[in-house]
Amino acid sequence: MQRTVGLIGAGGIANAHLPALLDLGFDVVVHSLGDDADALVARHKGGRVVAGLDALFEAADLVDICTPTTTHYDLASRALSHGLPTVCEKPLTRTLGEAEDLVARFAEAGVPLFPAHVVRYFADYAELHRAVSRGDVGRVAVQRHTRQGRSPRSGWYLDEASSGGVLLDLMIHDIDIARWIGGEVTRVFARTNVVDGSQSTQAFLTHAGGSISVLTATWTTAPIEFRTLFEVAGSEGLLHGDSAERRPFRLEGNITPSADILPDFSPLTSPYRAELEDFFGSVTTGVTPRVTARDGLAAMRIADAVARSVAGGLPIDLEPTVEEVPAA
Repeated sequence: MQRTVGLIGAGGIANAHLPALLDLGFDVVVHSLGDDADALVARHKGGRVVAGLDALFEAADLVDICTPTTTHYDLASRALSHGLPTVCEKPLTRTLGEAEDLVARFAEAGVPLFPAHVVRYFADYAELHRAVSRGDVGRVAVQRHTRQGRSPRSGWYLDEASSGGVLLDLMIHDIDIARWIGGEVTRVFARTNVVDGSQSTQAFLTHAGGSISVLTATWTTAPIEFRTLFEVAGSEGLLHGDSAERRPFRLEGNITPSADILPDFSPLTSPYRAELEDFFGSVTTGVTPRVTARDGLAAMRIADAVARSVAGGLPIDLEPTVEEVPAA
C-alpha cells in the first residue's frame, strides 16, 4: 500500500526532499505558506498541492518539515497532535528548551521523530564513521571539522534570532558528526568573529573519552565555493576528507585500506534519499535509524553550550545526557 508523505515547505531544501520522496515511491502532498508550492511540484513533476495544513495532516501518513527554523516546533507539535511520524529538518528547533519539550512529548506519545542531520548519509562521512569503528586509526585523539560557504544574501537566514546564524546553519552538522565519531561531549569553549556580513565560529569540544574536536564554521562575503573538510587523528593513523578534492576520502597510516573503503551505496545516490529511506523505513521495520531524536537533542544541547560560551567568554561544562529519553 502506497503511503502519503505531507511535505511542509517548498523552499530550498524541499528541492532535495521532494524528488527523493518521489523516487522512493511515496505519494506526496505539499503545503507552503508562500506561493511556491505549485512551482516546486511542477519543477519535480510530482506531488500535489493542498490548500492548508489541516488538509495535509488529514491526507498524510507521515510528515516531512522543510520550513524555517522558528516554525519547526509548532509544526512538529501539530503533526504530533495527529499522531504522525515526523521528519524535521535540522536544527530540530530554534531553542534547546523547545527541543527538550518536543522530544519528550513525541517519546511519551510513542510517535517517531527524526531530525534530518543529513551529513551522516554523505558517502565520505558515512565511511569516516565506518573506518573509525573498524579501528583503522586506532584510538581517536583529535578531530578537526571545517564547513564554509557564502553568507546568506537575503531571507530569514539573515535574522540571527530566527536562524541561529552560522552556528545552527553550518556548525550544527559538524557538532553531530563530532559526537557520532567521538562520543558524548562534556565541555565546550567557543568564539565567534563577525566582520561586516561575514561570521565565523570556532568551537573546542572535549569528549567524555578524552578526545577533543575542533570545529570551524564560516559564512563569508568572499566569492568562495561551499567546502567541507575533516581530519580525524588517532594512535594508528589519520583520516582525511576534503570536498574540494577529486578523491574526497583517503587514509594515511600503517593499515592498508581494504576493498570496502568506499561506501556500500552508490555515490550517485542522493544522501537525502538515503536519509528519508532510513527514517521512514524504520517506521515500518522498527529498526533504529542512523539518526535518532536523542541525537538531534544532543546536537542542540552542544549548540546551546557553544552559544553560551561565545556570549560569556568561558568554557561550558555539560551535564551527562539524559538516558531516559528514548531514541525515537
